[in-house]
Amino acid sequence: MEKGDQGKEDSRDRISELTDEILFMILSFLTLKEVANICFLSRRLKILWPHIVALNFDASNTLGELRRNGRLRKKKRTWYINWVNHVLESHKGSTLNEFRVCFDLDWTCRHDIDSWFCFAISKRVRKLELDFEEVAEETWPPGLRSYSLTKSCFNYIRTPQGLSCIGLLDSLCLRFVKVSGEVLEHFLLHCPLLEKLVVEWSKNLVTLNVASSSPLRLRYLEIRSCLALQNLQISAPNLQSFLYYGQKVALHIENAPLLTDVLIGGNLDDEPAFAFCPLSGYLCQLKTLTLEMSAYNMTFPNFPELTNLRHLAVSAYGGYDDDLLVLTSLIDASPSLNKLSLELNIWRSSTYNHAHNTTNVTGKPIPSLKVVEVIGFRGFKIDVDFLAYLLEHGKLMEKITINCCHPSWAGQILEFETIKERERARKHALQLKSKSPSTTEFVII
Repeated sequence: MEKGDQGKEDSRDRISELTDEILFMILSFLTLKEVANICFLSRRLKILWPHIVALNFDASNTLGELRRNGRLRKKKRTWYINWVNHVLESHKGSTLNEFRVCFDLDWTCRHDIDSWFCFAISKRVRKLELDFEEVAEETWPPGLRSYSLTKSCFNYIRTPQGLSCIGLLDSLCLRFVKVSGEVLEHFLLHCPLLEKLVVEWSKNLVTLNVASSSPLRLRYLEIRSCLALQNLQISAPNLQSFLYYGQKVALHIENAPLLTDVLIGGNLDDEPAFAFCPLSGYLCQLKTLTLEMSAYNMTFPNFPELTNLRHLAVSAYGGYDDDLLVLTSLIDASPSLNKLSLELNIWRSSTYNHAHNTTNVTGKPIPSLKVVEVIGFRGFKIDVDFLAYLLEHGKLMEKITINCCHPSWAGQILEFETIKERERARKHALQLKSKSPSTTEFVII
């Protein structure tokens, strides 16, 4: 082959020779930024990309910049809004599998967000996610300036066209979006394929009835930090996972025969353990239970036997002299427990002025426990006493992994004092290792 022919051969647009199905498959694995970067490689990619069915406006790197420097907010918001609007103006597809916008936006951006919401609905979107966490905001509680789903948006999804369009929705995630129970119940009633519902930091949510005249297809329900919520009723025969993080509410659960995965959590004043009473009829069928709460208010009722519980995950925060041995009552009630995961956020001393009563422990053997994983081990009373108890009574454990890095430090460069603290924690972990059975694999990170 001559040089000229070789050059022509090398410059051929081989990507354009692929079928539409293959090209769409390639585009489906790329972010919108990556799509924009490769479209110049192929004439047909430029033609096809406006028809892609997944619009995920991921801007994780830019959000990271905002967390470090909030003064960039105005400039970055303008960039993000212009980016989304430009893509939507170019989009020519008739349907969407996914529409996700995730950025630091608030009510001042409502006109653009309204248009994005209606655009996604008009495209018969299957997965809709709106996440407007104000990462550069330092006020408490978060979400005071959150975008509120407007009356015009609600009116649109109640029109014949809107009702027709939301019929294919199978996943709805709203974070830092003010939305009422009326709006959410409208989706539940008119979205027969809806399997996932997530609502987080919605200031307007007061009452929510998760039920329908026809059996709900809903499999996953997550409600987090909705500070105005007072009443939550659930009747969902297909529900498998229920996650609730927040203050005490009037919680009623019925007709949930498939429920196997539950998360209960809250802040110090939230008293999250209230949820165990409404859940009492379903505890025996749980396979996974996750607790996210302060060690201070980690108090539990008398548990019925959790006969099917395989995995207990605990994310706890507290002072070095708080007590995790209260968890032993839960472990004793779980004869099939196979794995225990702990994530610890431990302060140098207890922030709360309270008496430390000695927890009554039964000292029962823990024959089924095989794997223990700990992140945030500091070598204080709170974690040393608990792990020593597990080593004494869990004689058949196969593997223990202890990570001495604080969860919030993961991936960060540690200061000298922090390194000293970590080495101190490793020293205490090594002391625990010396007490472990020879048959137990003991890993310290």
